[in-house]
Amino acid sequence: MTVTAYELASDGGLVSIRLARPGDRTGPLRFLLAAGAGERLTVVAHDGSTLIGAAACARLGLDSPTAEVACHVAPHHRGRGISTLLLEHLAARARPIGISEFVGGVADRGEALRPLLEPRSVVVIGAGPRHGGTGHETLRALRDYGFAGRLYAINPAGRPVCGVAAFRSVSDLPEAPDLAVVAVRADLVPAALKEAGQRGVRCAVVLSKGFSNAGPVSRQRRAEVWEIAREQGVRILGPSSIGVVSTGSRARLNACLSPARPPAGGLAVASQSGAVGVALMADAARNACGISSFVSLGEALDIDENDLVSYWYDDPATQAVALYLETIRDPGEFARMVQALGRRKPVLAVTRASALLEQAGVICTTGIGEMLDTARVLIGQPPPAGARLAIVGNGGGLTGLAADRAEASGFTMLPLSRELRRQVPRGRDNPMDLGIDASPAQIAAAAETVANSGEADILLLMIVGTRANCPIGIMTALGSVVDNHPDVTIAAVLTGGNDGIQTFGERGAPVYPEAERAVRALAYAHRYAVWRQQPLSRHLRLAAAS
Repeated sequence: MTVTAYELASDGGLVSIRLARPGDRTGPLRFLLAAGAGERLTVVAHDGSTLIGAAACARLGLDSPTAEVACHVAPHHRGRGISTLLLEHLAARARPIGISEFVGGVADRGEALRPLLEPRSVVVIGAGPRHGGTGHETLRALRDYGFAGRLYAINPAGRPVCGVAAFRSVSDLPEAPDLAVVAVRADLVPAALKEAGQRGVRCAVVLSKGFSNAGPVSRQRRAEVWEIAREQGVRILGPSSIGVVSTGSRARLNACLSPARPPAGGLAVASQSGAVGVALMADAARNACGISSFVSLGEALDIDENDLVSYWYDDPATQAVALYLETIRDPGEFARMVQALGRRKPVLAVTRASALLEQAGVICTTGIGEMLDTARVLIGQPPPAGARLAIVGNGGGLTGLAADRAEASGFTMLPLSRELRRQVPRGRDNPMDLGIDASPAQIAAAAETVANSGEADILLLMIVGTRANCPIGIMTALGSVVDNHPDVTIAAVLTGGNDGIQTFGERGAPVYPEAERAVRALAYAHRYAVWRQQPLSRHLRLAAAS
């Protein structure tokens, strides 16, 4: 007989928790409950008769004390502490069979975000003819960015906007769009969402403001939107979002108020703050940091950071994830999910919850500049295989300063072997300053020799441009070194040269304007590499039984 436990959720509601039964394998949790190999335990949570969550663990090997864990809570029951209760009960049932450690797994909750980040059709509700209006500018951004799907506008007159067909209401559309972007007054949002849900829309970005917890009117609107989303089955991004961008080939989408357009690349970005999101996009564009997607969470009434982590876990276009989080709805669940993601891809964050996330392998930086600098060194190339750093260039005194900074940051500046010094001009050692008059070919040859030696895990190239040399020529020559050594982490510092050179080589190794920024980014990358090489037993452990 299955024993059922009753627990109070954080909102005071009563939930029941028990071992899973065959009849529980239905609904949106079926992917989680069917996942995992080996010996497995699954517990489920019910609110009344409604299945609202599940947690499962699968032992990683015969008699292993370690099991991979996954947890999922239905979207409209998140923020109630359900995942914490599930994992506590799962841990209590795992200990008697010898499982003393969980390592994070990622549930299939990211599937629901495909209409958000890979829509085939989009409607902008509130897209009027006025330039500067939120709806108008969002529709124009979608059109100008080259969205290849079907695009519709909704306005009271039903008149075309920016050459896009318009209708008076969502119910008049010839199809149910995958994604609705809502840009109407706050008091009109509930009706717009209800109509969109009734038409078959399954995901909506709410750009409208006026839904904070600051006053009774805003709180009432917030509750109304939440209830409509539950009734209609619509996933909501926002309110107070500035939008979403996806640069992938499957959906070239720019439904975002940020004026900056970073190039396509491997970094997925999320921000709870709209202003910080704009700054992140501008910094990425300025430094040629390519993004795969950008999501402005806004109030995060429904779609949150956990949903995004789950989506990006399997997204082939995403090589690293960067997050700006002012609050985290469920820190424990989030830490488990980013720990699992971090084993695949680097996760970087600016957040107040640094201590918890650093344990989960998140690269916690002090600002968005540091975060993007570090992301650039981790995209398109491996994290450092070790702490041995070599410096090559024509940087003179700057080369020595960079070496001092590197040693202070924990890197090892080992002397080059006698055999290696015989192969470079004048038998120079590490750091290797070739002089300001060194030609592009000479600098590239020395860098190639060091990269090929196996004596350095990281190669930092210090280049100074003058009127008498050719920085573009030097960086072009060094690009071949990058491409010849995919196993070596490489970055460059270019001072006094062309400010437009942000990357070099086919893989886009980063170029920084200052040695301090380059060394700091490499230090963060190295700490991440050390964490990733740790055995699983060093990761999050179950609390001891009380």
